[in-house]
Amino acid sequence: MRVALVGDEYPPVTGGAAVYARELALHLSRLGVEVVVFTREGAEGREGVEVRELRGFGLFHRSLSPRLFGELRRELRYGGFSVVHGVDMYSPLSLAAVRLARGAGLPSVVTCHSVHHSSGLWRAVHLPLTLLLRKADRVIAVSGASRDFCASLGVPGEKMEVVPNGVDPFLFHEGVDGKEFRKRLGLGEGERLVATAMRLVKRKGPYLLLQAFSQLAEEFPELRLAVAGEGPEEKGMRRRVEEEGLDGRVEFLGPLPHEEVAGLMAGADLFVLPSSVEAFGLVAVESMAVGTPVVCPRAGGILEFGRDGYNCLMFEPGDPSSLREALARLLSDGNLVRTLRRGGLRTARRFTWERTARLTLGVYEEIA
Repeated sequence: MRVALVGDEYPPVTGGAAVYARELALHLSRLGVEVVVFTREGAEGREGVEVRELRGFGLFHRSLSPRLFGELRRELRYGGFSVVHGVDMYSPLSLAAVRLARGAGLPSVVTCHSVHHSSGLWRAVHLPLTLLLRKADRVIAVSGASRDFCASLGVPGEKMEVVPNGVDPFLFHEGVDGKEFRKRLGLGEGERLVATAMRLVKRKGPYLLLQAFSQLAEEFPELRLAVAGEGPEEKGMRRRVEEEGLDGRVEFLGPLPHEEVAGLMAGADLFVLPSSVEAFGLVAVESMAVGTPVVCPRAGGILEFGRDGYNCLMFEPGDPSSLREALARLLSDGNLVRTLRRGGLRTARRFTWERTARLTLGVYEEIA
């Protein structure tokens, strides 16, 4: 089987959709699928996967160029593909792939990594997107929450399949040594580290995290915060750090390669996901896999694997006091840390990219 995976985001771009595209491509190829990735310029190739860069104008990791879409049309029409898979429903390139696949007489799949409140106004704004989603033969949702979101947009239930994300056990495992990363951050004896890795956009809750950390700073003078990721809110976050007098306590690391994210997680005393809602919450499972306790929101796809007090500690979305209390509780209770570590390791073993790839291949075989 020859499959075209199409999307605007692919490493070195950071974020869940980029990781999904790379890991799915790699693990499908290991199952004997001939995979070709189509994405924008600047992508990093990986063993066993052919990556073709499409040239044309884009903005904020989104394709906007007719030339680029024309290139994709030619590739799909004459590439001998069995299935076309748009790897992110909010990617113009992925949605174009679904439309172009139909024109070429090819079956298509698109993946939903999102979950939103779907009011009447929201559905109206999403109407063009919904019409394109309905053209796909299947919509893969990364969680039940994502499936419900797609259903609220009018995607028929018989077209949807839930296929969870996975964790790379070679990168994220309890044997990862975090000492080098702590040394890199200049952490002294007795200092403790809270870490996060996310795209620095408002919906991920960066200011909520800074607010909660500021409240903790006086109570825990040995506490440091490391933020991995990039995005439009970085300048605002740096300004807030300065205003709160947290210089020297908060480190902005920029985008990190996936293997370095594993080192950061392993070197942290706890990992926090401050967003109000997550469709899946992959970084939470990755942190569980290295044995670092996780603080995450009580919302979205996290509720499908997260158990408060067993494998994570949950806070009420959007509530800085609730987030502060969860962080303080973990920093003060060694027994709770050990409990969450054990539960997290057990949970993470259930999610692998090999399983994700096998389930996805099953979807392809149904429609090809």
